Amino acid sequence: MEVTREKHGDSVLLVIAGQIDMYSSPELRAELTAALESGSKRLVLDMEKVEFIDSSGLATLIEVLQKLRGSEGKLRLSNLSSGVLAVFELSNLDQLFDIRATREEALQDDPA
Repeated sequence: MEVTREKHGDSVLLVIAGQIDMYSSPELRAELTAALESGSKRLVLDMEKVEFIDSSGLATLIEVLQKLRGSEGKLRLSNLSSGVLAVFELSNLDQLFDIRATREEALQDDPA
């Protein structure tokens, strides 16, 4: 798994590539924690190049979502492949996460 981080205004964009599984979840957790510690309360994950996610990957994302909600922050996911999106839908996590079709849409501010 590879993660790159970019600053976009008030948001931190993390572009994730590869598999998010029990082996790579600790690395992802560290990257997400570092992004949170940078002071940003708005994270956008571009998951276009994520090939697979398992339950440990989902648990990592849920953990970060809970931290952000506790501090009135936001987490958005974007560009999920059909296979990865199916995992979210089958587990009903598509109802919990803010999933956007594109990176650009995910980076947009919400209307006031």
